Amino acid sequence: MQEHDLLATSWTWAGTEPIGERIDAVGAAGFAGLSLSLGDLHEVRATIGFAALRRMLDGAGIVWVQLGPLERWWTCSNHTTDQDADRGVVLEAAATLSAWQVVARADVTLPGVSPSAMVDDWNELAGQAAKVGAQLVLEPEPWSNLPTVERASRFVTAAGHPNGGLLVDVMHALRGGSTLASIREGVAPASLAAVELSDGLLHTPAGMTLAEEAREARHLPGAGAWDVPGFVRTVRDLGFDEPWGVEVRTAAHRAMPIGDALRTAAAATRAVLDAADAFGTPAVPAMPTTPAPTSAVDFEPPAAPPPSDRRRDADSGAPA
Repeated sequence: MQEHDLLATSWTWAGTEPIGERIDAVGAAGFAGLSLSLGDLHEVRATIGFAALRRMLDGAGIVWVQLGPLERWWTCSNHTTDQDADRGVVLEAAATLSAWQVVARADVTLPGVSPSAMVDDWNELAGQAAKVGAQLVLEPEPWSNLPTVERASRFVTAAGHPNGGLLVDVMHALRGGSTLASIREGVAPASLAAVELSDGLLHTPAGMTLAEEAREARHLPGAGAWDVPGFVRTVRDLGFDEPWGVEVRTAAHRAMPIGDALRTAAAATRAVLDAADAFGTPAVPAMPTTPAPTSAVDFEPPAAPPPSDRRRDADSGAPA
């Protein structure tokens, strides 16, 4: 099977351990990338600094760095100085960390701003990200003003900034009503810039909102009811190629030691990617086509025939 680069999203490697220990655990589990939350970025800036963080990432073998998500990056009445501070720390971090991408959320407030009113601010932010070497990607959510990946793709395409892209999260896409066919037809290949994998139940659990499900019921890829290998093949056909974001958020995942949790998430994701890779290849035989070798442990020589049988064989000329 092919080798794949995996990226641990911020929730997948969240924990109470010092950030250096958590980064080492990400690398030891086989991830080649990670996303850093705003909380981690503010803490690092106030303590060890971004240059020291880059050295930690290098030591752990982390090459893909994603930052964010930024909220309320557009002009609106409820924009605060906190959002300005978040933008500043993300852009500063992106420059020092050689970040791959900066993630921006759509508007999740009510009643929500019209997407058309966000275009100028989107293009401005995309230009700022470009100056520090990172791509800006939009993450649509079913409860936002860009509730489907198809609509978000149209937004990014219409805005027209060459540094703007789309993040397609399998949970957000499927819970937003998309199908594999609609993703294939409705997402512009040129807009697709990042992908996140998880799994879920057939329906949102009773008593949970979609947002609560996204926070509490993102199961390991391959452990739920969704056709995640089919989703992988769909976005791959659209031109996406590495790294595969992994976002797992369940109580069971959080309860595990961080190293175990990350190794489990990586192994589950690789199994799904292997299943997607195997699509269209000859089926593996259900049973071996050649006898398995007999080991010295379970080998027993055939019992020798009784003496009378050996005499009869000798008299007949047959080998004893």
